[in-house]
Amino acid sequence: MSKLRIGYVPITSDLNHPGDRRRLVYWARKRGHTITLDKEEKVDVVVLTERADFFAPRRNWSGSPLVLDLIDGYLGDERIWKDLARGVGKVLVGQMSGPPRGYKELLIRACEDSQAVICETPEQRQTILKHCKNTHAILSIHEEFPMLGPQQLKTHALMWEGLPFTASGLKLLEKALVKLTPSFSPTLNVVTDLKYPQILGAYRYRDTGKVLGKIPKILGGKLRITEWSLSSVVETAKNSQIALLPLDPRGKLNSLKAENRLLIMWRLGLPTLTSPSLAYNRVMHAVGLNEVCTSPDGWTSKLQQLFESQSLRNEVVTRGQQYIRDTHSEKIVLDAWDRAIESVL
Repeated sequence: MSKLRIGYVPITSDLNHPGDRRRLVYWARKRGHTITLDKEEKVDVVVLTERADFFAPRRNWSGSPLVLDLIDGYLGDERIWKDLARGVGKVLVGQMSGPPRGYKELLIRACEDSQAVICETPEQRQTILKHCKNTHAILSIHEEFPMLGPQQLKTHALMWEGLPFTASGLKLLEKALVKLTPSFSPTLNVVTDLKYPQILGAYRYRDTGKVLGKIPKILGGKLRITEWSLSSVVETAKNSQIALLPLDPRGKLNSLKAENRLLIMWRLGLPTLTSPSLAYNRVMHAVGLNEVCTSPDGWTSKLQQLFESQSLRNEVVTRGQQYIRDTHSEKIVLDAWDRAIESVL
């Protein structure tokens, strides 16, 4: 492939959002392509993220092949009122042009107008195919995180990492943590942004600690919230034994979440327990693990098993990291991006 000039509408203008730097931006830099945000420039291909105004004039970008990088499962079965509020809100605050309507309708039109769509998982791809036949499932690139060996700690410590608005999933663990035998009494290390916008990713900020429910009280104060950075994620992983990925059951779109966080935790040397989702179930099955928890008793028993056995923790990490090498190496992901972009040129 010759070197390309790519017109890009990113998630954030500094290109530092994970949806930018772990996806198109990483690929383009590795392959020597040029990214421009200037809509007055002529480009070889246009890539839009879900933060773009899909229907705004693109001036000199018009006429270039259009690719939509759609990383969230918004074409799943969202509650009607929530989908409508998301779409209408984006129009009212100027993030999207045109008449107010549901966000799913906006995305469907954007998929139909695109020459290719890139999503993260095979499950997401199935929701998009009827709107764009040229759809590619490409998981984000995780090379910014080191591949660490299993942690050999004697103290019991859990880790949760993620965006603040997903921290409510930790409430699922309230009953499970209460049932843990007193000899474990774990610390919970939370790595996230200390505040987050509740509306449209930009408005009405809230303290992250306020979404954790009874967790701080149950842990008896053994809760540590650390502001997110690459270095803080790595250092916290080195001081934890087990990672947790609970999903809030009220989130209708959670079943379509990608397995990024699971693979990142395995990279960092942590055995990981998850809620059920299509991606987590698929990956655990492929690896031959049964670390998906469907009830409070399930969380409790699996936590106790992992706390009690260093050899089990080692085995889970070893299997997870081999899966990453086999299916999600840097070369595999970069080659997938090559194919997706070449398909529209």
